[in-house]
Amino acid sequence: MLHTELTISVRLFPVLIRNPEDGKTMKDEVVLTREQLQACQLVGQSSKELIHRLYGRRGFEVVDIYKATKREICMSLDELYQANFMRSVGKREKVSVDAPEELL
Repeated sequence: MLHTELTISVRLFPVLIRNPEDGKTMKDEVVLTREQLQACQLVGQSSKELIHRLYGRRGFEVVDIYKATKREICMSLDELYQANFMRSVGKREKVSVDAPEELL
């Protein structure tokens, strides 16, 4: 089998958030892909505005956002496929018409 890999550029933002229900402040981290950050730039939004919006949807207030660290995540697509296939054994899967016979 040909081994294929996928590399995703991500940024990890340490965040200080507050739960308005109980007033407790806690540390958290949010990971965003480079594509997510580029998409928000296209509509004139900053990464901080995106993070505020993401946490706001979940009912949290953002107190502070710290400097992001850059990372690249490299994944083996065939290993991910096999792991997902093993979890779905016994479940009905959607497969393409030209799938190998053992998958149909």
